[in-house]
Amino acid sequence: MKTKIKILTMLLLCSFVFTIGCTEDDVALSEDYIGVNDNFSSFKWYTSGSRTTYNVSEKYINLNSYVAFYDISQNAIAHEWTIPASGKFLSKEFTESDSIYTDFILPTESLISNDNLINVLFTEAGIKEVKLVDTFKDSVTDAVRVQDYWQVEKIFTIDVFANTNPACKVYKFDYSVDPDNPTMVEVLNLTSAEMPSEEDQASWPTVSIEAGEELVYEDHSTEGRPTARKWFLDGGKPDVSGQEMATIKYNKLGDFTAYMQSSRSGGDTIPSYSSTKLIPLNIKVLPSTKPFEITGNATLENGVISFAVTGEAVEAINQKDFFTVHVTNEAAGFDQNIAIESVSINSSDATIINVALAEPTYNTDEIKISFSGGNIVSVDSRVLQDFDATTVKFSLGDNILSSSWSSFEDSSTNWKSGFLTGFWVGNSNDDNGSTVDPIFKQSDEQAFEGNFSARYKFDLSKNMTLQGSNFSKPNGVAEGTYKVSYMVYLEPGNTLKKFKSAIQSPFQLIEWDLESLPRGEWIEISQVVTTGAVPSGKRFDIKIDVGDNPGVSGEQIIYFDNISWIPLVPRT
Repeated sequence: MKTKIKILTMLLLCSFVFTIGCTEDDVALSEDYIGVNDNFSSFKWYTSGSRTTYNVSEKYINLNSYVAFYDISQNAIAHEWTIPASGKFLSKEFTESDSIYTDFILPTESLISNDNLINVLFTEAGIKEVKLVDTFKDSVTDAVRVQDYWQVEKIFTIDVFANTNPACKVYKFDYSVDPDNPTMVEVLNLTSAEMPSEEDQASWPTVSIEAGEELVYEDHSTEGRPTARKWFLDGGKPDVSGQEMATIKYNKLGDFTAYMQSSRSGGDTIPSYSSTKLIPLNIKVLPSTKPFEITGNATLENGVISFAVTGEAVEAINQKDFFTVHVTNEAAGFDQNIAIESVSINSSDATIINVALAEPTYNTDEIKISFSGGNIVSVDSRVLQDFDATTVKFSLGDNILSSSWSSFEDSSTNWKSGFLTGFWVGNSNDDNGSTVDPIFKQSDEQAFEGNFSARYKFDLSKNMTLQGSNFSKPNGVAEGTYKVSYMVYLEPGNTLKKFKSAIQSPFQLIEWDLESLPRGEWIEISQVVTTGAVPSGKRFDIKIDVGDNPGVSGEQIIYFDNISWIPLVPRT
């Protein structure tokens, strides 16, 4: 009997370290492993891989990678491996640090081996098969009788992934026919067969665009079953993108190049791989002939108004006197300009101008900014054009309500609460329809954010109320003025005209007009509401009443999401 060793440990070690350096004598079966004497016959094998894949016969590998196969059958009198025509037997001399295996290919044209352990290099992409046939004197599981012996066959399927190979198209915009609606024109088609080199850059085509214009990069990679791509774009904004079709703006003057990466994300059935390729296109960015002007919205955050311009700015010295920031607050009787502290170019994005305010603003203010007579200069020596009073947008602040409650994400098992935690409909058996399809219920059919919303589905044959019992828990709601809002989705065909909200204490009804809202899309509805202090545990209800909807008939479906109460700060 062979010397006893811990067979499973050795097998896993050889498997997890890719069987590097393992020989047939390294692993010997023992009575401890098979549980019987040496006369017992069994058919068993292992392959290289992780702890979850060493005993599976389907493997997924990269091109020019190998798999180790080990026959550990007990009392086989013969065994034979057959590999595909493109496969190569490897010696056992390579180490874990090796990644190229050509030096270890055995000098044989044979596709058959009688070794217990074989390392097979796969040099061709596609589905490949390795076959193991073992012969036994006695019957084993799945064996068939062949004359006086028993044979069992196992097919190993190897999915060999080709290397990824980038391919793309590049487009520019043609403004010559309709400057407001430019058309895309192809300027480069890079195929997978091409392998550009920097040494040939002088012969690459050149695309010329003006500062502030864009190129569009479109991924056409298919080779190697890629799952992602990445663009690396010198001089572009952004300079890195993972979009399948990436629109990249060029603001800086100069000559630039780009390259792309095509990759596969790793997984149990997808081996990871990535490859990069130069995009053989010389990009020349010229001074713009278009006006240098404000674009998009002006926004306010942390006392700084920011707005984008059509190109990168390089100089904005002593410019605050050319800006006017005007604030109106009707409730406070405030209607005047406020002081500006400084004007600067955004340090991380030169297409953004920052105007820092010297005075505080309030979320009840209306703010506008204008510019006249200044000298903010772009990288291509254009001067920013004057612009009239432009509304400044800003966040009003945070919702004071619990996010999971106000977005209907908290679930319940009680149909009388609409399967919602912190809400209630009624205790009588027919108050909320039925257990199968409640009138008010948590629903995953539509959601503005998260996974759920609250659905109302009814024929309006009686008044219905969704009681918001957790509205003011745990600390109540302070006296004050709030922007109160819902996101609502009215199913196409919905003809509801109105619903109401009810603050339980101090009691107040708030009416919401639905009749003029579009159907089939999420819409924010909002009002400014002033209330006294709401004690903890008081409700904020949704009420859909028959009397508010004269002439409405048939099934009505509406979804509610994201109830919001944002405190409004008065200007004093």
